[in-house]
Amino acid sequence: MPLSVPRKELLALQRFVREIDARYLAPHTQTTTLAPPARAEELDVAAFAVLAHGALENFVEGLALYVVARVQTNWLRNRLSRSTVALLRGASLGSDPASEARSVFDQIRIAIDEAKESHSLRVGKNHGIAIKHLRRLLLPVGVDVPSDPNLVGALDVLVKVRHDWAHQYRYGARTSRSATDVRQTVQDCLVLAERLCQNAVALRL
Repeated sequence: MPLSVPRKELLALQRFVREIDARYLAPHTQTTTLAPPARAEELDVAAFAVLAHGALENFVEGLALYVVARVQTNWLRNRLSRSTVALLRGASLGSDPASEARSVFDQIRIAIDEAKESHSLRVGKNHGIAIKHLRRLLLPVGVDVPSDPNLVGALDVLVKVRHDWAHQYRYGARTSRSATDVRQTVQDCLVLAERLCQNAVALRL
């Protein structure tokens, strides 16, 4: 995701989900039935789940990269407390003669550059949106990850649906889910994405 305001990316995510909902889910939610999903509905639910999963993954990864970039930019603009960051780095500042010769500003700038590179590599190697993935990507940059069991549960369901179709079984998921059920699951995941956006914005970067 481009390094733009998180709210804009959240809106783009919400628009995309509405678009794929209209294409894949809406045709199957016009009438109510107690029968198991037909094969056409199963395939459309699978397509929707895979696309929604990918969109959420891109959003979370982009959010992590956005925060890292803002930390770096803000330090260069002297908008952070140098004393606070220096204190956090203090244990290693005195152990490197080359580091001792640098100003505090440059020591911290280099540390931020190194941390940004390291975390960007972690983001690039990420493959998933399970809660453990979100925590690995966002907690190191100061973004709290919601622990609401309903939202975490919805995320787990989306991950499972996508995993079943992509990896477990060649011709379908082990458990069929209706378009209505998966729609609600992804709506809950969007609430989680909105919470993540709010937490990132609250950092005032």
